[in-house]
Amino acid sequence: MTDELILGIVFPAILFIISFMGKIKTYWRNKAANAFFVVGQHAKTKEERIWGYRNSLLAGNEKAEKFYVIANIENFMQEKPLTPFLISNGTSRHKIPCVFVDYYIPSRYSDFSSWEQRKFTQAVYSFKDGKETCSGQFKEAISRLGLKEDVLVLFMPCSSKEKYMARFARLAKALSFVDGLNPQLLSVTYLNERDSKHLSMDRASITASSNIVVNSDIIGKKAILVDDVITTGNSLREHIEELQMFNVEIVGAVFLAKTMQYPSSLSSIKRKARKEEPNWFRDKYL
Repeated sequence: MTDELILGIVFPAILFIISFMGKIKTYWRNKAANAFFVVGQHAKTKEERIWGYRNSLLAGNEKAEKFYVIANIENFMQEKPLTPFLISNGTSRHKIPCVFVDYYIPSRYSDFSSWEQRKFTQAVYSFKDGKETCSGQFKEAISRLGLKEDVLVLFMPCSSKEKYMARFARLAKALSFVDGLNPQLLSVTYLNERDSKHLSMDRASITASSNIVVNSDIIGKKAILVDDVITTGNSLREHIEELQMFNVEIVGAVFLAKTMQYPSSLSSIKRKARKEEPNWFRDKYL
């Protein structure tokens, strides 16, 4: 048998085997991706959910992307729940500690969130509407500030006095029983109504202080600010700047939730997933 004939038979055979093996590899990779996705869907704990969606995504199932990100949102956010982080204090170089309870998941990602995440997001909506006080969660967040002295508790202005009172009146009463806190529900006077920021298409044009004036009884005092949700922090800075005009020193801020920020690209999500090597599965099952 000539060399040419051998090459004519062997080379195509090698190519066929390589192609066949590639197809087998793709087949089982897809099978694994789907199996991991099912694990994520049926997981009973947060750790199991993250593990399933992470491995499904890395195996090539891009349907797992949003499920993985939302389940693992804490590792995609710089600020962590119930952990103080610093934010600039208006125009001052001084920064103040802020604390939030958990992440607010916008409605466009609701279908990818867990039952616990949806429950908390619903609590945020209920607080905004004045249906829940969430006082226990706010007390826990305030305790994380580690305040060393008595302070006033001020509440972020709303679009109207009616919404302000509905949202904060019962919370103010609950916080009045906490040692060291002196809630000042009537620290501002409403001049008129303005558009609600979270409903407006042009948030930047609405300032937090555009429809209120600060009352004189808090001038020169130390205080913390309380609000429902922090997103960019711009509203907080605006109101702090106004309070600084009255020599009110803001020493901290507390929020029920922080709006999650979705990662910028799929490639950045996959980089994060590759870096994470959760060991709970090994510790539990191996």
